[in-house]
Amino acid sequence: MKRTVRGFTLIEQIAAIALAGAASAVAVPALVDLQADAEAATLRSLAQAATSAMVLNQAGCQVTAQALVPGKCTPVRHCGDVAELLLAGLPPGYQVPEAPLGAVGVGAACRLIRDSNGAEAAFIGIAAGT
Repeated sequence: MKRTVRGFTLIEQIAAIALAGAASAVAVPALVDLQADAEAATLRSLAQAATSAMVLNQAGCQVTAQALVPGKCTPVRHCGDVAELLLAGLPPGYQVPEAPLGAVGVGAACRLIRDSNGAEAAFIGIAAGT
């Protein structure tokens, strides 16, 4: 009767665990950086959405000759008015400081700030509506 050997030896198991530990030690710092990268990308995307909302509102106001029409032309006089233009408003944890915009149709620099760490992203605000 032949005896068949099954399974792994203790040395093989220890070697496999050591390799897995070494691989995880290399991967964990990369995963930690992903959180910061995701937060930065979210801030940039929200700032770009704010710029798009301002530009689309200005286009709607130009079509209506700056007359206020619900869904087409919303009055915008300050950077913070962008919250009214975004479909779901400004997400919790973000703010836009109130800064006056210039003349109707002229772009100005606005700031979007994340409350948790004070990170900022710029977007373009455009005064619209009379």
